[in-house]
Amino acid sequence: MKNKIFSVLLGAGSLLTSCQNSATVNKSSKKVRLPVPGTIIDSLSSPVTEDKLNHFFCSVKIIADSNIAAGVYDIDADYGPNFAEGKLTMPKGAENSRLLVRKGTIPCSFIIGFRIPDDTTFYDYFEVDFSKTATKMQYIKAYTF
Repeated sequence: MKNKIFSVLLGAGSLLTSCQNSATVNKSSKKVRLPVPGTIIDSLSSPVTEDKLNHFFCSVKIIADSNIAAGVYDIDADYGPNFAEGKLTMPKGAENSRLLVRKGTIPCSFIIGFRIPDDTTFYDYFEVDFSKTATKMQYIKAYTF
């Protein structure tokens, strides 16, 4: 009888130990939470100072694409009534970095960049530039990680 109770307690103890070890493994492995496709990651707008008559605004939105796991984002750009779309793909190794939008150096230009986790540096990566006749989107730097 003592042997049966001992073996049951030993089995329960080993089961409990294995559950605790698996919980520790799950806590230590960090899973990156990807945004839901269609979610606006960041946006910024500013008034068009050259056109006081129409009160236009220029704006940029970064939106999570359906291929967000590969680091692909949609870029929506508005200049008054004009609308443009583009795509941005993050550099290899930086897919899980946070994208941000900042104003550029000239009016109606925006710089899209990213921050790597545990780093405060803003890495310039993509530019959206508006004029009366065109909307220009281009990569401005390349990175390898």
